[in-house]
Amino acid sequence: MTAREPAKVVDEEAAAWTARIDRGLDFAEQAALDQWLAGDRRRIGALARAKAIWVHAEQAVSLEPLLAVPPAGESIDASPSPRTLSRRNALIGGGALAAGLVAAVAAPAFLRRPTVLASGVGEIRRVPLGDGSVVTLDTDSTIEVRFGDAARTVRLRSGGAFFEIAADRLRPFLVETGNVILHATSSAFSVDAIAGLQLSILVSRGHVEITGKDSPHPVVLAANMRATMRAGEKRADAIELRPIAPEEVDRALSWRSGMLAFEGETLAAAAAMFRRYGGPAIEVPDPALARAPITGLFAATDPAGFARAIALSLGARVETDGDAIRLSPVARTG
Repeated sequence: MTAREPAKVVDEEAAAWTARIDRGLDFAEQAALDQWLAGDRRRIGALARAKAIWVHAEQAVSLEPLLAVPPAGESIDASPSPRTLSRRNALIGGGALAAGLVAAVAAPAFLRRPTVLASGVGEIRRVPLGDGSVVTLDTDSTIEVRFGDAARTVRLRSGGAFFEIAADRLRPFLVETGNVILHATSSAFSVDAIAGLQLSILVSRGHVEITGKDSPHPVVLAANMRATMRAGEKRADAIELRPIAPEEVDRALSWRSGMLAFEGETLAAAAAMFRRYGGPAIEVPDPALARAPITGLFAATDPAGFARAIALSLGARVETDGDAIRLSPVARTG
């Protein structure tokens, strides 16, 4: 069992990260910060405290360089200048000051600038957002995050994501995608904006207000409800709403653990969903077979296993042709 990192070490690491954030992170450093935050829940609070003290200390020192900030993974100089000591001591030793200031921190500096987060094909990526909220990116998905003093805004560029929103009565959490804006406070919900498919929103906790760009009146989506909207639709009142059972919500969100759940989707739609996770493409050239409804829970990264199971269920034949898996009806004789 790995020993838990002492709180003092967490605070010192947070101080170093705050200094790096202040001067700007490159792509590799941003990835390292994401990994560091995800490694221990205490680090999010430590980073917020360090940022609060850093902002406060700026008012007491000149604007000259105060700290030689090493790249991620390297240590800080053990013999800093007197000017460096004054600010660094505030960062790692100002516990009482931090407690009074942390509530005033709107967001980590790296999220106050547009920050793009993405997942690769076949990758499920869980990312803390620094305010207590967490986003889980589905395969091949991209979001742009921008936190400010008035709102926390995320634009879903493509793919899907599951958001777990931390409460903040002063700054709503907004998710923009296509022609709609989702307004949340303390809730958990998924958004799928997959090319060629309907926009889908599923709420598992709390509630979400949906506003279309051409509709001033929001539609409220409560827990255990799903909303779908045709591509290109702009009015929120054109969204189709339906309640779903809690167990169906869990199945629909099973992609977070690498599984795909189908509840009556066509075989063609299921094959397209598997394709998003990489691996051999599943081809269904027969129109009648492609329309067959599929029900079940399958590993997202095992299209071959899915094809074999469906062949047994539907009485079809499986053929492997290079990088493709073909499902065909069994020819009838007589």
